[in-house]
Amino acid sequence: MSLIDNQSQTMHQALINALSTAGRIDIQVGYFYFSGFELLAKHLKDKQVRILVGKQIDPNAVPNIISMQQKTGKPVDLERFQSWDTFVSRTEQKSKYFEGFSKLFNESQVFDSPESQEAYKIFEEKIIDGSLQIKLTNNDEHGKMYLVYNKPEMNQGGDFPGTMFLGSSNFTYNGLIDQGELNKTDRDKASFEEATSKFEAMWSESQNIDIATPDNNQEFKEVVKKLWINTVVKPYLMYIRVLHELFGKDRNTDIESPGKITDDSFIDLEYQLDAIRMGIDRINQYGGVIVADVVGLGKSIIASAIAYNIAQKDRINVVIICPPHLITQWEEYQAHFRLPGTKIFSSGKIEDAYRWCTDQVTGPVLLVLDEAHRYRNELTDDYTLLHSLSRSNPNNKVVVLTATPFNNDPKDVFALVKLFQTPGQSTIRSVDNLSLRFRELIDRYKKLRSSMRKNNLTNDEINDEAKEIALELRRLIEPVIVRRSRLDLQTISRYRNNLIKQGIAFAKVEGPELLEYELGDLFDLYLNTLETLTNEDHGFIGARYKPVTYIADEKRDEFKEKYGAYLDDVDLQTAQSNLASFMKRLLVMRFESSKEAFRITLQNMIDSNQMIARWYHDQGRVPILKKGRIPDPDTFMTDAGDDITSELDEQFNEESDSKYKLLFVEKDWLKPEFIKEVESDTQLLLSIRDQWFNNNKAIIDLDPKLDSLVENIKRLLSENPDRKIVIFSAYADTVDYLGDAIKKAGFSRVYKYTAKDASKANRELLRSNFDAGIKPELQANDYDVLVATDALSEGYNLHRAGVIFNYDIPFNPTRVIQRIGRINRINKKVFDSIFVYNFFPTTIGEAETRIQQISTLKMTLINAVVGSDTKTLTSDEELKSFFKDEYVKANQEAEFESWDAKHREAYDQTPDEVIDEAMSIRPRSRVMRSGQPFNGGIAFGKKGNHAVFAIKRSEDEESKVVSAEEVLPLFAANQDEEGKAPDSSFNELFIVIRDKLFEKHKLPAIRGNRAKALQPLQMLIDQYPPAKDYALDLMKVIKEYDDLSEGQYKQIGRVNMGNLEEAYKEIQKIVSKQTIATSLKRVDQLEGLSELIVLSEELRV
Repeated sequence: MSLIDNQSQTMHQALINALSTAGRIDIQVGYFYFSGFELLAKHLKDKQVRILVGKQIDPNAVPNIISMQQKTGKPVDLERFQSWDTFVSRTEQKSKYFEGFSKLFNESQVFDSPESQEAYKIFEEKIIDGSLQIKLTNNDEHGKMYLVYNKPEMNQGGDFPGTMFLGSSNFTYNGLIDQGELNKTDRDKASFEEATSKFEAMWSESQNIDIATPDNNQEFKEVVKKLWINTVVKPYLMYIRVLHELFGKDRNTDIESPGKITDDSFIDLEYQLDAIRMGIDRINQYGGVIVADVVGLGKSIIASAIAYNIAQKDRINVVIICPPHLITQWEEYQAHFRLPGTKIFSSGKIEDAYRWCTDQVTGPVLLVLDEAHRYRNELTDDYTLLHSLSRSNPNNKVVVLTATPFNNDPKDVFALVKLFQTPGQSTIRSVDNLSLRFRELIDRYKKLRSSMRKNNLTNDEINDEAKEIALELRRLIEPVIVRRSRLDLQTISRYRNNLIKQGIAFAKVEGPELLEYELGDLFDLYLNTLETLTNEDHGFIGARYKPVTYIADEKRDEFKEKYGAYLDDVDLQTAQSNLASFMKRLLVMRFESSKEAFRITLQNMIDSNQMIARWYHDQGRVPILKKGRIPDPDTFMTDAGDDITSELDEQFNEESDSKYKLLFVEKDWLKPEFIKEVESDTQLLLSIRDQWFNNNKAIIDLDPKLDSLVENIKRLLSENPDRKIVIFSAYADTVDYLGDAIKKAGFSRVYKYTAKDASKANRELLRSNFDAGIKPELQANDYDVLVATDALSEGYNLHRAGVIFNYDIPFNPTRVIQRIGRINRINKKVFDSIFVYNFFPTTIGEAETRIQQISTLKMTLINAVVGSDTKTLTSDEELKSFFKDEYVKANQEAEFESWDAKHREAYDQTPDEVIDEAMSIRPRSRVMRSGQPFNGGIAFGKKGNHAVFAIKRSEDEESKVVSAEEVLPLFAANQDEEGKAPDSSFNELFIVIRDKLFEKHKLPAIRGNRAKALQPLQMLIDQYPPAKDYALDLMKVIKEYDDLSEGQYKQIGRVNMGNLEEAYKEIQKIVSKQTIATSLKRVDQLEGLSELIVLSEELRV
């Protein structure tokens, strides 16, 4: 007798040695499925084999078994997955064994390799010819015994009938090789015969259950037929199965619909119901969703219904953050959608929202962030607070409402995704590592912008790279985005038919057309003023807005020493320079908007400059606001309008709070040029004010733009009195001015609306007069003309209007799209066409100098307001088409058909019986297709609920993870296409693609602000023991999960480490212990999810 412990000698090798002289083998074990047979398949090929199995696994445990296999890279011990069901019938026990065998085969990697497939063929042949028999004991049997019978010619005349192995090894990979076991081997004849008798008695037990015996193996043969290795799938069914895995849940989840929630105040539309289901599903999977439907399709309705469903199910509070002008709208949605626990905060009160969530709420919250593109800059205080708010509880959820984000800077989109994802341990599985890939894409985008500035690339190269970046960005965020365009609603027949049934259609947009007005006697003054304001050498400087840029070099250290804890010198210089540029551009925009807006801005700037001069001369210093409270010019240029004043007021009114008190730049720190240029700006502004508003009554009374507007209103209303008119301006004072002036011109049926007019009563007035979707008996007809700011370009239905005037030059074509979206609603169609007009100044003149002046006026104005390069606009006709072309381009970017629309349509049109047939496809099925665009392979994998695609296009190209958008067209197939079984050469290719599907990459290299943030933490670890645990935890969050905002990284890196105790307190203010705990709890253990589905196709040309 000798002992076998799988260390000095393995059970596997001992059996091989014994089998070399054997003719048959009997095995009694606790567990047997396949891994043990695979190890010995070649040695068992010509042997008679009987296997008596004493236990079986729970088939429902197969995903966990597979998960452990993936973690360890080896088969696992099946003991812990034993089925504990009692009092089950023999038939059920047999079925469970077959189910466990089938699941392990179809859902695990066990049979992916050519070697395992070859072993399986031996296994199957032996079952069929009867040389392999398997029985299952009726009662649990834990014993392990292997009886290897020598051939007659090798049994030494009967003295050596065989070898017996007794001990702990199951007939599995672990039992034979991998794990520590203890078995004894015995060649004694008497002992062998005693064991043989024992085995025969157990084998012949009448209560045993036949799994595969010569007389009873038909059921096993049927199981074998259904294994993926024995099936050839039709490519069309493979395509439908992939579509079902992607889109099936979006159609079948039960939800409370808007109509039901609001007692039919809102109608139920199919595309919105799908969006609500998708949003809830994305939130459950990823912790958040980006709702990016184009304007006019009801993002707020979708978000409200999502909030209701989640709040009801999870019993959590809802927090809504929106621009000030949308608060009233959200209060109404809160009432309609029955969200009593909801708190609404304006975008200027994010700190209040943060404090409410951390101080007053004990559980998780659902954060609804409207117009979220405002928060794309991670370095701002607002974003840092939002990020911290999102980490106030590990179970917080986020709904992001924004314009279509695909063409944005990847950095901006990353900022939004980080509000609900942990970049280094993301649940988004369409990418191997979200942090790594986003940071790579951000670098690509930076390089592209740099190349554009340096003119290193051709237009074609720029466009190609921009498209590649946009495609990659879509791949990164596709799992968490819900987006539909009007084109999608036409492409997907289920949506289209539902809209037709509801009587809903869209009008055709005519324009925007250029509506030129004559400047007449104002032309020379208008052109001179424009050139004065925009002149780079002698024009408006904006010195008052950038005092930090005038600090003398020898005084800069003094400034840093005093205020270094509050702000970054270089960043503040940049911010103030940007602010000065913004104010200069704003002045031109207000000049173009209306005389009244220009007058008010001139006076405000004059007052502001004179105030700064008084500070300088009387107090000997100049005030500035702390960093982070300076308005972001980029944001305001995107969102400029009625909210500028209200948001700034909210910020500046909080100066009493110590956090927002003014800082001061001392007079003797500043170069003399500062006050000279402040006073130069003042004189320039005073001169312009006098020319326009003080010196000449004839000039004061002239307003040709207003006159043109009045004439056009008169003409349009006379042509069609029922076609109401909406006049949009970016500025409230222009709207106030126009509202009064149009009434004075004889039009009494005029209503004006700005953010300060927001109230429930006024909303009802607007609805009754301009919303065609309300009941006819509730409609009124008190107004023909509506003059409004962009406070009205969100959240209102104005489709009883058929004409839009953009009174200001639309510097942002997206804003025009939003305005048109107010009257081209997903609601009742009133007009077949909507007409859009843009005002633009001109004059009459035939002399060459006059024509040149007109051209200069137009080019200067467009460049100053729009910021576009119009040097190529050489003719008046090109200029007239400029705004329309810009609108069409922006509209195409917003209204493109979603990549998945045609695939959703294909899925919707698939009969249920075909979907059922597709669902019978085994999870690891493969098929070979010819006539394809390249020789290679594609694969679809699903890990938990997370879908991933991979592709390998040729032998020379590495396999890579790709988007569904890129690979679904390759899966698409006609119903009559026949596939073939891939040959053995595909096995190697399949494994390469399979491994790429769920490959996990490390985080990107730690550099920049992230690297700087680690340095003070290391000092705390090394030198300040009370902070050690905190600092180590925070280091883990930074290094392994990349789960702070860029602003937090930057702030930590700048903490003064002179006093470690104070430094520790300061860092805790930046990142609280609660935030760290939340980040660590949020980390989703994706490795615990199993790959349950891997479908693949071999493609041949």
